[in-house]
Amino acid sequence: MSGNIDLKELQRKAMSSFHEDGIIDIMIGLLGLIWGFSAFTDASSLSVIWVAVVIPSYWWLKREYTLPRIGMVRFSPRGGGGLPRILVTALVGAAVAVGLALWWAATEASKPFYYYLIADHWGIVMGVGVAVTGALYARVAYLPRFYAYSVLALVLIGSAQYSGLPFGVHLITLGAVVLGYGVILLHRFIGRYPVQAVDGQVG
Repeated sequence: MSGNIDLKELQRKAMSSFHEDGIIDIMIGLLGLIWGFSAFTDASSLSVIWVAVVIPSYWWLKREYTLPRIGMVRFSPRGGGGLPRILVTALVGAAVAVGLALWWAATEASKPFYYYLIADHWGIVMGVGVAVTGALYARVAYLPRFYAYSVLALVLIGSAQYSGLPFGVHLITLGAVVLGYGVILLHRFIGRYPVQAVDGQVG
């Protein structure tokens, strides 16, 4: 039993250190800004293209700033290392399923009850969805600051329908806060961990 507890503690410390650089915060903040600004344009589909740019940028920044300083430890799926990946896959699958359900409902002449429920309370539904996703990720990735992001997302997105401000303003505000804190974390991380002379990546 003690071996399992030690392994979980090691995994917690490794994942916390790996995300101590704030890069994931910067990327999420950038996505929030992109989606927010795209809400003011007719070419909102361009936000999807920017997602394809942001995701590779995340790994480039990791290779540029994180790996040369603290390396990377890989945990086997049996040890729980695959849980965040499984969660992300499940969340993406759930989002696709919800999107397909809404698309199907929108094309039907007689729309199901949930279509009107979501349409009438879309802000709250989106806010709760983003907040739950953030809280789950905070739990499995050992990132307490994501609980704060979840609360902020619930407030900003949940109130978007009733504030009288454009929805893009709420997304831009959320993205700017997350991005700004990520930049602070990255600056602190670079100062705390010097570049190692030897590649510290552990296979």
